[in-house]
Amino acid sequence: MTANELTKFNRLNPDNYDSCAICHECDMLVEVGDLPPGHKAICPRCGFVLSRAHTNAVDRMLIFSITALVCLIFSNLLGFVQMAVQGQERKITLFETVQVLFELDEFALAAFMLIVIIGLPTLFVGAISWLAVSIKLQRVSLQTISLLRFIGYLRFWNMAEIFFLGILISMVKVASLAHISVGFSFWAYGLFNLFLIAAMMHVDKFQLARIIRRTVRQTQVMVNGG
Repeated sequence: MTANELTKFNRLNPDNYDSCAICHECDMLVEVGDLPPGHKAICPRCGFVLSRAHTNAVDRMLIFSITALVCLIFSNLLGFVQMAVQGQERKITLFETVQVLFELDEFALAAFMLIVIIGLPTLFVGAISWLAVSIKLQRVSLQTISLLRFIGYLRFWNMAEIFFLGILISMVKVASLAHISVGFSFWAYGLFNLFLIAAMMHVDKFQLARIIRRTVRQTQVMVNGG
């Protein structure tokens, strides 16, 4: 069944709207429904994982995302890396790296780092936190699903872990030329990546969309009943 056929199917069968998923690998329509915590739904044709029901997913999303946001804030405030070459020492923070690039007229690289390395990860982890809080407080609407889709788009642009890996490789190469020591912000940024990955692992769009729609329907019933 194609995406257009699924849309027509959903209009004719509104009760089944959030019970089926299309496999991203083979386009097969599979009825998933509610999954017990710790279980996953697999496409019977190609074996692709369609959905995974994590235990206490929303609570873990909230804890991991807020912790990641705190780590990211600290990683931009304190010393990131300190280098000593021929008796001269230089300490720099993560945000000061962007300022130095602007001073060196490396505008494209500075803008790229400001947006992709600092801006988008902040927006990404903030969106996950907001989504988890909204679901936790049952302050959701059908527009919340748009936020869920937005998080899915941002996921492909998150390069924080790639940047951190590049720093580690650069430090290994420069270690023979200068004495390098890392500051508190370096470890905070590393923890930010770990907690962000942990939060991302619990973001299952299918299961979260079902929770949002179910909460919206319950709210509408309570309003109409009142």
